Parts: sequence; structure tokens; C-alpha cells
Amino acid sequence: MSLPTFIAIEAVLAEEESFPVSLAWSLPDGRIKQALIQPDESWLDEDSALLALQDMNLEIQAYSAAEVVRELMYDQQDDVYYLDALHPQEQWLLKLYAAAGQDVSVELSEAAELCPDTEEWQMAYQEALQFLGLDPTRAEDQVRALLETHVMLTGEQQDEPGEE
Repeated sequence: MSLPTFIAIEAVLAEEESFPVSLAWSLPDGRIKQALIQPDESWLDEDSALLALQDMNLEIQAYSAAEVVRELMYDQQDDVYYLDALHPQEQWLLKLYAAAGQDVSVELSEAAELCPDTEEWQMAYQEALQFLGLDPTRAEDQVRALLETHVMLTGEQQDEPGEE
């Protein structure tokens, strides 16, 4: 059984006007991929964003927007990616695709829509973050919590290696 595809975008600042610095997404088998994003020159015209970026100390290998989008599109199995909240992550994804010179090829939807009871989903998501000691600001941790919440509420499991 394939799991829904989850995505999370981490930005330099938690504001809509900010820009993405990390993207994480899940694969149908439950594995998670993550990429640090090299800021596009057009994103660096705000002094506060540049200072915040310097504070993050991104010394790890970062990839261009085009490379990140290409990898995401390569892995795309579904037409919908689920995330914890559309706002402001949708804007950050639009900036990433624009910097890559691509049109967004997926629909974004809130993961809570996968559960009949939105409040139950919200509580389960917060519990997953807390129980696993995950950081809700990190893209990879958000995707891990989204996967765990989905499995907890639906009973669906990831495919074992070799299963079809």
C-alpha cells in the first residue's frame, strides 16, 4: 500500500514574504527526502532575510532551485502533496518553482483533509511532534510527523522493501 505524499517547506523567516531554505517530501513507501536550497539572487534583496540566513549558518551542501524542483518532479507519484498548513508554505513553494523557471506541477492540500475529524488530526499531529521530539519548524521533522500522524489515524503502513 502506498502512503499519501507529504511535503514541507522551511523558510528563512516564518513570514509569507520570506523564501525557502529547505524542502522535504515523502515517497509512497514512507521514505523521506530532504534538500537544502541555495537562495536565488532575487530572494536576497531584503536585509533582514539575508541576516537571518547568515544566522542559520548553512554550511551544508545546498542545491539550486532548479535542481531541487527537478528532483521533486522526478519523485512525483501523485498529483497532490499534503502539508500541515497551506499558508505560508504554498507561497514559498511558488517562489521555489518560479526561481527554477517552472510551473507548479502539483496540487497542495492540507493533510487534515485526509481525516474526517480535523480536530482529531490536529491533536494527533501535535502529539506526534511532541512524542518523537520533532522540531515543527524543520521541514524534515514536519514530514516525519505528517507520516506518523497518517499511519496512527488510518492504520496504513508503509510498504516493506520488495513489496509492490
